[in-house]
Amino acid sequence: MSRINEISSKSKEAILNKIQNTQLSVEKIPTIDPVEHIKTSDDMLFELKEKMSANKYIVEESTLEKLEEKINQIVASYGYKSFIYPSDLSIDIDKIDAEKKTCFNQEIEKLRKEVFHSDFSVIQARVGVSSHGVALVVSDKNQPRMLSLAPMLCIVLLKKENIVKSLSEALNLVKNENEILPSNILFIAGPSRTADIELITVFGVHGSQKVHIIFY
Repeated sequence: MSRINEISSKSKEAILNKIQNTQLSVEKIPTIDPVEHIKTSDDMLFELKEKMSANKYIVEESTLEKLEEKINQIVASYGYKSFIYPSDLSIDIDKIDAEKKTCFNQEIEKLRKEVFHSDFSVIQARVGVSSHGVALVVSDKNQPRMLSLAPMLCIVLLKKENIVKSLSEALNLVKNENEILPSNILFIAGPSRTADIELITVFGVHGSQKVHIIFY
């Protein structure tokens, strides 16, 4: 019995030594730039537009004063009439051309019909990520996640100065701005798309079929 205990003790010691050595080696791993392996440009705005176009965004530009006019031009090109929007959207809702306008400021159970039958939505992105061509959208009670999923057309607004290079930089920015993290942090990479077994791409299966982004 003592011989068995001795072997067990040595085995335990060997395992603990391996764990300790592994921990030491992990601590010595150098920090890696998360975008070092990705080809990036110093002109983040140009790069973001280029990569968003590749991701099937329809890229638009406007000024703050003419945002409503640009939105109306986009919507008119599709002939859409019903509009749903977040409660904290910083545009003049009265200037948007739509026959029906719904503010998503209640529980979805009370607005289910409006959410799933509105033609288009307008949402605000917090930042754009130039390395991947995506927009980070903070989802909370003021801007529910379904606004970017349910309507056929989603129009994303993004200030030109709000561009970062990497996904980690975008996430750290949101963490620093929010003591309690939002219910959802979305990285939107253009319209929803999927492919069946024949590799035929279909748009709009899991989200908006068309996505425009307006830089202003």
